[in-house]
Amino acid sequence: MAGKAINLYCQVSVLYIEIHDVTNVKMLHYEFYNLSELSKKNKMNKLFFLKVLIFFSLFSLYSFKVVMKKANGNNQQIIKENWAIQSSGQIRAKGGEISMLDYSVNGWYKVTFPTTVLAGLVENNVYPDPYFGTNIQNIPGYIEGKFTKMPDDSPFNVAWWYRTTFNIPADYANKNIRIKFNGINYKANIWLNGNLIADTTDVEGPYRLYSFDVTKYAYPGSNNSLALEIFPPKGMDLTISWVDWNPVPPDAGMGIWYDVVLSATGDVSIENPHVITDLDLPAIDKANLTISAELKNNGNKQIKGVLIGQIENVEFVQNVTLMPDEVKSVTFTPDKFRQLQLKNPRLWWPHTVGPQNLYNLTLSFKTTEGISDIKETRFGVREISSWMNEFDGKRTRVFQINGKNIVIRGGGYVQDMMLRPSDERVDIDIQYAKHMNLNALRMEAPRGSDYLYEKCDEEGILLIVGWCCCSPWEQWSEWNSHTTGIAQKSWHDQIIHLRNHPSIFNWLYGSDFFPPEEIEKKYIYELEKYDNTRPYQSSATREASVIAGYTGLEMGPFRKGYAYMPPKYWYNKLEFNTEAGPGGEQLPPIETLKKMMPEAEMWPISKSWYLRLHEAFYPGARSALNSRYGEPQNLEDYIKKSQVLQLEAIKAMFEAYAGNKYKSSGIIFWMYNSAWPSMYWQLYDYFYNPNGGFYGTKKACENLHIQYAYDDNSVQIVNGNYHSYSQLNASVKLYNINMEEKLSRVVQTSIGSDESKKILKIAPPVDITDVYFLHLKLTDSESKEVSSNFYWLSVKGDEKADFKLLNNLPWVQLKCKLKTSSVNKDKNILVFEFENPTSCLAFSVNPKLILKNTEEPLLPVFWGDNYFSLLPNEKKDVSVEFSTKVVGDNPLLLKIEGWNINKETIQIK
Repeated sequence: MAGKAINLYCQVSVLYIEIHDVTNVKMLHYEFYNLSELSKKNKMNKLFFLKVLIFFSLFSLYSFKVVMKKANGNNQQIIKENWAIQSSGQIRAKGGEISMLDYSVNGWYKVTFPTTVLAGLVENNVYPDPYFGTNIQNIPGYIEGKFTKMPDDSPFNVAWWYRTTFNIPADYANKNIRIKFNGINYKANIWLNGNLIADTTDVEGPYRLYSFDVTKYAYPGSNNSLALEIFPPKGMDLTISWVDWNPVPPDAGMGIWYDVVLSATGDVSIENPHVITDLDLPAIDKANLTISAELKNNGNKQIKGVLIGQIENVEFVQNVTLMPDEVKSVTFTPDKFRQLQLKNPRLWWPHTVGPQNLYNLTLSFKTTEGISDIKETRFGVREISSWMNEFDGKRTRVFQINGKNIVIRGGGYVQDMMLRPSDERVDIDIQYAKHMNLNALRMEAPRGSDYLYEKCDEEGILLIVGWCCCSPWEQWSEWNSHTTGIAQKSWHDQIIHLRNHPSIFNWLYGSDFFPPEEIEKKYIYELEKYDNTRPYQSSATREASVIAGYTGLEMGPFRKGYAYMPPKYWYNKLEFNTEAGPGGEQLPPIETLKKMMPEAEMWPISKSWYLRLHEAFYPGARSALNSRYGEPQNLEDYIKKSQVLQLEAIKAMFEAYAGNKYKSSGIIFWMYNSAWPSMYWQLYDYFYNPNGGFYGTKKACENLHIQYAYDDNSVQIVNGNYHSYSQLNASVKLYNINMEEKLSRVVQTSIGSDESKKILKIAPPVDITDVYFLHLKLTDSESKEVSSNFYWLSVKGDEKADFKLLNNLPWVQLKCKLKTSSVNKDKNILVFEFENPTSCLAFSVNPKLILKNTEEPLLPVFWGDNYFSLLPNEKKDVSVEFSTKVVGDNPLLLKIEGWNINKETIQIK
């Protein structure tokens, strides 16, 4: 009888699925779970129990995902529209009145949200574009200097009001309703519908994450009004500092940085899901998963229910009882839930060495009354670790991914100076990193949007996450119990919020300094309790803190490390360097200068220049340019020489750190991008125009690469892949300034997995000219080129190199033709053939794509190579990719320029 009953129940249930709301069907899972438990307790026949389990398994594949998607889609929304701002100096009303629906915002500034106060005022044309010329210096309240406080008479030295009206869905009725704030700078009082829901004793600190229960103040099925009175940071407040990569915004970043989210759940909510993946290294064929989450009973009665988790076709379940207002941590461990022992898991890797496999975890809590809450979390199965390599009395930290050593090569990442969010900009930033073959970014200033972390997970870019340097986060002289509390809470919030992202490989809770001992203890407590799956360090320097000890890291050194040092210098840097690079003066292409300042200020050097240069670092870089290449004669000459200087120095830096692995184990170029239109510390400018350093980086970071070592004049092969290569042929040729071949060698070789190998040393002939050239080429067993490289060298040595003879190179007229054109999804891919038909060197060839109608450069753009050189009679195929959306119907031009290249413009379409 039991078997017939269950058969009938299954048939009726399947029919119920087809004609009723699938949300209720999830309760069948709960009922079947209880039924199976009952069958075991009462020792029902095995056939009955087996049918229960079969139905449960098959049924879940259909209904579970649908229910999750539906519930998640309905219980959360971003409050994004109808925002307006106004200075508290212009308003007499208080928050209770301002947050009422009938309050008028006539005279307020409507803004795109989220926004800082300054960004909102610029959007409303109250102030001119602060990124152009010297406009920022004319904004009232401009902060002169890097670490000075806001002037007393600044319009930003008072609180500013943020207000919006929004609709709460009718189906939020009888649910627990919360409003979450993901970034408020600096303090705030918050009202909803005339009611104070939080004040500045609750809301302080831009890195805090806030979630407030507003159930009793909310109006489901109707409009609601939300108002925030936001106060700017003061003095030693624990906020961000822009340090020295752009001016300090006059409002000091006051406002709302990230999304404001409205959510609704049943009486029980799921908070802070966490996934820990543990590989059985060195084997990678099994992963143990530990899943946890916090369950909160928001009601006033005891609740019994079941927490169900699903990862693809793997399900796991626990019964849970919660007392009124109780918060309980629930954990699924692989020893008790064997289905969490994954066999042959799909691993997550950085993009340079493997695929970015991701899994989705869905957690739902159900009672007899229905689904109370659902949370979805994405994660990657991977394991991050580090070890200390000791040699010649030195130690450097080496990072590992899934048990494999990896050289970290990346840059310091910053957001827009006015903190304007843009998913489109994030997409370009990440695609440029991949195009340059970089594998990491170090976050500076604000933490970055959630979208940024999601993209790094998807695209395989590793992240170092921590506090910004040189701000009150690191100034321990005035720490007290209040600021210590904010710091610990901020660190706690960031860890909880970000810990499931596989792209984060290191926590850095200090930068130029390690924190005071008491606060470091609190930081480490938070790390050990809430995320002990990654390495962490006390600072970006080699200085050892009392608590965490020696870091195995380095930064700088000051002036030399941030301004300019010749290529040879980097071969003596045996370390993991968290921030350095010869970027003290990195001029962008001339098209960008036209966007950042009036023509009259472009040349000679003007105030607009010095506003965009660092007073401590540009002199060293400028001196190097003058001594190596000759003092520029005009703006075009200056920019041309700057690109060559950048390419030469930055390429060598990245090559050195991989060439010396693992005595050197990583380099973060300072910096990666620009927060505003700048002229230093950038691999591409604010408008996404790549510079010479961009293409030097791209060349240096090839995964299989042939290079020259400046320290001992050797030729190296560097393999960044986790497999070996055999039957390689390395061609080495030296030319004098007149392109006479002075040396030619071919070396047959092989290279092991993740190996750096020197294959020969070069001794230039005694009759070589003062400036000479080195051409390297690596081919495989089928004579296919896998890497090539080109260097210009000086008989005076690298430190005293004199390349002024390059100014006498004969002018060259290149030949160019479009070989192929194709479209892949929304990308155009063109391949050009460049030919040097002369007996002279074509040096630093710089092709550009220009939109004919606007005469603007096509950006972003992804050239396979640029600022390249062509030997006499050499042909080279160069690809370029760009978005079809950017071009539209605009005719496209190819403009060819270079060091000694006759300019030419060719219409493409």
